[in-house]
Amino acid sequence: MIGPADLFLFSLALARIATFVAAFPLFSGRQLPNLVKLGLAASLAIFWTSETSATQDITDQFVQNLAISRAVLMWAWEIAMGFVLALALGCFLWPARIAGAYIGQEMGLSMAAQSDPENGSSSTIVNRMLDAFAVLVFFATNLHHFIIITLHLSFSNKSRQVEILRLPIEAIVSLLNSSTERGLQIVGPIVIALMLVTLVVLLLNKAAPTLNLFSIGISLRVSLGIVALLAFSPIFLLALQVFFDRIAQDVETMLGQMVN
Repeated sequence: MIGPADLFLFSLALARIATFVAAFPLFSGRQLPNLVKLGLAASLAIFWTSETSATQDITDQFVQNLAISRAVLMWAWEIAMGFVLALALGCFLWPARIAGAYIGQEMGLSMAAQSDPENGSSSTIVNRMLDAFAVLVFFATNLHHFIIITLHLSFSNKSRQVEILRLPIEAIVSLLNSSTERGLQIVGPIVIALMLVTLVVLLLNKAAPTLNLFSIGISLRVSLGIVALLAFSPIFLLALQVFFDRIAQDVETMLGQMVN
């Protein structure tokens, strides 16, 4: 029979999982219907309610004597945990998006940005291509299993104490800050090649100011960018795998700070 303790434990698990599903980049886009997100969050919350009941000594008597303020704080803690996990695990996908946006801008494709139905903003074709490539590598390296294991381990905290200071704010800021650096490192050779093209175009413009080098420069940048993307795609793949391993280690360290 389902009692008040079971319902309260389910609400705690649902608060964390629903926040994670809503904020994780792989699920937060518009390509996934809200009904599917709700069903996914509810099914995972039911699955982890048993884990929560095993680690949290919450009984019917505890729920009946629980103050509203304490319950709100516990729900807020679960929401904060879900949001932190979504930010940390989202770092697997953000470097590729940053790399794609930067390369698209350097190639001059930002003027031909297309509306992205996934997030409602505009993005270049290079940005969407690298993002899709990163998602494929993400599943090919079985990191979706790592996501499930991380969520499972996040429920292993045996304390009912709500300690906001235990949130690894410094680790999250470090992960987000390193996403930009890793994104630029992934496409480092392409960036150098495009910078050399820009330098050559500037020198030609200085030597022959009467020539219409704008159209020539755009053609050179786009052509070289496409060739560089094809030539350095193996390096891009290896860099993604290396950064995925580093991010996984950072997430494990951060998770240890949260649950211990």
